[in-house]
Amino acid sequence: MSPAEPIASTDLRRLVVVAGSGRSGTSSVAGVLQHLGLVIPPPQVEGNRSNPRGFFEPRWVVDFQSQLLRRSEVRLTDARPEAVAATVAVGSEPTVQRQLGAWLSSRLEGAPELVIKDPRNSWFLPMWREVAHTTGAVPGFLTMLRHPAEVVGSKAEYYKNKGAGRGRRQVQITRVAGWLNICLSTEELTRGSRRVFLRYTDLLDDWRPPVQVAAKALDLSLRTGWDEARTAAVDAFLDPDLHRVHTGWDDIDVPTELRDLAERAWGLLNVLVDAGGHDAAAQAGLDDIRTRYASMYADAEALVQSTIDAPSPPQVPGPQQQEAAPDPPVVPTSPVVPVAPVAPARRAVSAVRRRLRASTRR
Repeated sequence: MSPAEPIASTDLRRLVVVAGSGRSGTSSVAGVLQHLGLVIPPPQVEGNRSNPRGFFEPRWVVDFQSQLLRRSEVRLTDARPEAVAATVAVGSEPTVQRQLGAWLSSRLEGAPELVIKDPRNSWFLPMWREVAHTTGAVPGFLTMLRHPAEVVGSKAEYYKNKGAGRGRRQVQITRVAGWLNICLSTEELTRGSRRVFLRYTDLLDDWRPPVQVAAKALDLSLRTGWDEARTAAVDAFLDPDLHRVHTGWDDIDVPTELRDLAERAWGLLNVLVDAGGHDAAAQAGLDDIRTRYASMYADAEALVQSTIDAPSPPQVPGPQQQEAAPDPPVVPTSPVVPVAPVAPARRAVSAVRRRLRASTRR
């Protein structure tokens, strides 16, 4: 735990924010915590083929942060280095934080230890930290890690329709870049906070030691143990068969420079797993990777600028398209921030980056 955030009083409520790249075990660890007695606010997103045992995501949070992503002009797996500054800018808006604060306060009333899992969390971590403090809760960040090649392999298996129309290599490059970008930003945004990093493989091999590590790092009631009934429930929920995809770099066709940056980041993130979440040398190494990745991305943008600027050929709608009725308006399932005309979020990138750098020096 960072010395910037001391041990909290035992009478304060706890908020566990689960972060990390998709297909890294975030659903598994959230499910484990729920089976051990922590609360995930209902209603939750139902499971499907990719996660048949459930996603363990509060529906309200998914709707809320999905709309924030749209306002930020950022995609869930965005590989742009500047994307995180755009989402942080939107998440820092007072109206956004007031709405989240009202929802969070009402959920914390009956649950002293709350778990929030949503793949969009990693884009809005400062928002969760700030709002948690205003509601009297102690925020803790639990980041799940899985090797980038396995993440790409798992997405290829369970997200077959996403990326359709693009070549296999292009999809793999985009997914490795997205993994690297989200892992780098998640680590940077949680510095100075109570945090823990866990490996997905460790959770599946024997969930007890990593859960104890997380409970101690985040100061949860689980640090004193749990009863046999809850142990049996987790054993029934979690088993090594969940580790269905085993993919290595030999199975992934990406540029050598990108592969090397991702592999180096994986190694340094594992240092944080074993060091209790904070290690100055590892964090300096991740800063260097972040700089190199931003430079590589800028070069790639410059390389394809002519393609970006090239006019698209006009598309003539077919008879069925001409006669089709317009789609009905989408009605959100939960109250979320109304979409209002906003200036492009990228205008706030420089200011937010300065703010982030200043906060990590405190």
